[in-house]
Amino acid sequence: MKLGMNMIREYAEIPVSPKEYEERMIMSGTGVEGTEDVSGGMEKVVVGKVLTCEDVEGTHLHQCTVDVGGEEPLHIVCGAPNVGVGKLVPVALDGARLPDGVKIKKGKLRGMISEGMLCSATELKVPQELYPSVGDEGLLIFNEEYPLGSDVKPILGIDDTAVDFEILANRPDCLCAVGIARETAAAMGTEYHGPDTSVREVGGDVHAEVKVRVEDDMFCPRYTARVIKNVRIGQSPLWMRKYLHAAGLRAINNIVDITNYIMLEYGHPMHAFDLGKVKGRQIVVRRAHAGEMLTTLDGVERKLRTEDLVICDESAATGLAGIMGGEESEITEGTQEVMFECAAFDRTAIRLTSRALGLRTESSGRFERGVCAATVMEALDRACHLVNELDAGDVVTGVIDHYPAPKAQQQITASVKRIQSRAGVEIPADAMVRILNKLFFEASLEGDVLSVKVPAFREDLDGEADICEECLRMYGYDHIGATPLRGSTTQGGVSPMKHLKNKVGRMLNGFGYLEIMNYSFTGLKEIAKLGLPEDDLRMKPMAIRNPLGEDTAVMRPTLVCDMLKTLSFNMNHMTEQASLYEMAAVFDPHHPTEEGLPTETQTLCLGAYGDQVDFFTVRGAAEAVLNGQGIACQAEAGGDCYYHPGRCARLTRGGVVFATIGEIHPAVMERFGMTRRAVVAEINLAQLLEYAKPMGEVKPLPRFPAMSRDLALVMDESVCVGPLMADMRKAAGNLLESIKMFDVYRGLQVGLGKKSVAFSLIFRANDRTLTDEEVQKAMDKVRKVCDDKHGAAIRA
Repeated sequence: MKLGMNMIREYAEIPVSPKEYEERMIMSGTGVEGTEDVSGGMEKVVVGKVLTCEDVEGTHLHQCTVDVGGEEPLHIVCGAPNVGVGKLVPVALDGARLPDGVKIKKGKLRGMISEGMLCSATELKVPQELYPSVGDEGLLIFNEEYPLGSDVKPILGIDDTAVDFEILANRPDCLCAVGIARETAAAMGTEYHGPDTSVREVGGDVHAEVKVRVEDDMFCPRYTARVIKNVRIGQSPLWMRKYLHAAGLRAINNIVDITNYIMLEYGHPMHAFDLGKVKGRQIVVRRAHAGEMLTTLDGVERKLRTEDLVICDESAATGLAGIMGGEESEITEGTQEVMFECAAFDRTAIRLTSRALGLRTESSGRFERGVCAATVMEALDRACHLVNELDAGDVVTGVIDHYPAPKAQQQITASVKRIQSRAGVEIPADAMVRILNKLFFEASLEGDVLSVKVPAFREDLDGEADICEECLRMYGYDHIGATPLRGSTTQGGVSPMKHLKNKVGRMLNGFGYLEIMNYSFTGLKEIAKLGLPEDDLRMKPMAIRNPLGEDTAVMRPTLVCDMLKTLSFNMNHMTEQASLYEMAAVFDPHHPTEEGLPTETQTLCLGAYGDQVDFFTVRGAAEAVLNGQGIACQAEAGGDCYYHPGRCARLTRGGVVFATIGEIHPAVMERFGMTRRAVVAEINLAQLLEYAKPMGEVKPLPRFPAMSRDLALVMDESVCVGPLMADMRKAAGNLLESIKMFDVYRGLQVGLGKKSVAFSLIFRANDRTLTDEEVQKAMDKVRKVCDDKHGAAIRA
């Protein structure tokens, strides 16, 4: 909440600088986020009078002499069309600083000396509603007489410091100037002077002017109203406009400005009805009917619920209670009669209506925090006092006050010794009484017993602990003695999953992969682009209750969508090649945890494209990740429908699928706007961590030499090499140290529908040097199993 310090000074003296004021308020328990010079740091801009004004031939410029109260007038070149002799204007002197940071220096313009600058309202950042002007079309002209050379900031109402207070949810009484002034007086040790709420009435009877009926006392515990006749719509005085401006509010007209000013001053949102537009001159406070429609002041027609509280005339709803008025009763220049409304509405009801309609206003924000019903009448009387002061109309005698269940004044009894023990500070008993009385409590002391009557506006207090807090924050937190920390700290570390991610990340970075990060939510349309069948559980992801938008409405059931979007983005931005990976959780609401939460599975997704990238490139990276955890897998053909049916495989071991790799299906590529082939791999990190094998016993370096044999086999194109190598390894027995495929050949020499695959086999024994006969015997077994089981014969 922003408030100008000048407005606070109306009720409490502030004998310190803005910086010290900020520190004092923070230490007394009122948060301050910062202060801001309302003038924007403007310096050396004064009132000047144009003495002469001569046109510069051939240009739009004027050569002027300007009296700024000095010994000699200044020579200033100006291009504004409305400059003229005898006019009072703001003058930026040599060395002046404007709100946008521009510094004015003496210089020459087209060979003519210019010792300053005549300023427009736009250059001084002064809005029309604060001080009327022609904007950036010409100079700001002062319509009143002011001493030459005087500072323009007080004249324009920007000689103020705005304080941005951080008011917590338990202190709605501080969401106003009066509340802050009470805290200021207590913190500064000065006196508080409340606003004048006296009202001058002109006769008549308010009950004859308007009828009010409240049908829901639970949602509206208090409703008050006064009537103003012979309304004289006009501009508010400068003092009111500058206070509104410092708080970030725009001045509109005197009647509307009074309601906004009361909201700033007392924290009570008010509404002004054009009584001539209220049908039947009757106000009804009730819950909306099912399907009832209302057009609010922002011009939007809204469909209401039965839980919404509305303000109605005799025929229909005219406003949303505590949120926004309706267009039908809006104040205009032709308004002759006004009814001021000041009420207390249920905070929960206002919050739910505001959220359901997606309509949050300054008024609803204050009602959601809580508005004190006991101070409603004081705020209404203050508004009518301002009507008298501004001569904005005539106040009809009487007031309508529906307040069926006033709250009794709260009383709290506390122990001085318990407060001292709780606070850890020996606060003197008489100091407690003095502090509480300064905070507008009625405190008395009898022995150890502190009796406290709580003011009506402090609805946040509940018991002795709250009284302790009030005493301690004003007595000073700096009185709390320093206590050395005791105990032992725990050693930090990383979880096994985090350790795995770090290890995998380092490995992939070494392969040239770059890490990407995406949001954990996506849209159903993006998932649908994968072409999954309707019964696939990934097509029914976990929905977000209050999403940012349609494209962020569900939690990700797979990382592939975002990987394809990222690859497509790079392709369409002319990136020749890319190798990317992402490690994140995917969400499964169909298999909840014991706590009823969706299962989160940590997953790794690889994606790559480019001239040097194919299926085997990404498969190699995926197998390296698995091998790094001691898991050797077999490749089996197959994969999800978004992979190319002939170019995908699963890496399995013992019936467990650890990874799926494949080239993306052309139809899916088209839906994602991809212009080149791409290969993607998915690895279940949680499963990888579960089956990972720690490093076993370290083996010594071999003492005996190895023997190698190369074997080229011709086989049908349909034969899978993975199962073939597994059978070769089994047939060779324990003497086989390793087997690798190093070449694949297809051509006329091996025949149509055939391929030639070459393998390198390494044999070694741990206890002796192998003989040719032993190796040849193992090779014979290998050739036999290849021929008998797979139809693979030695290439001629």
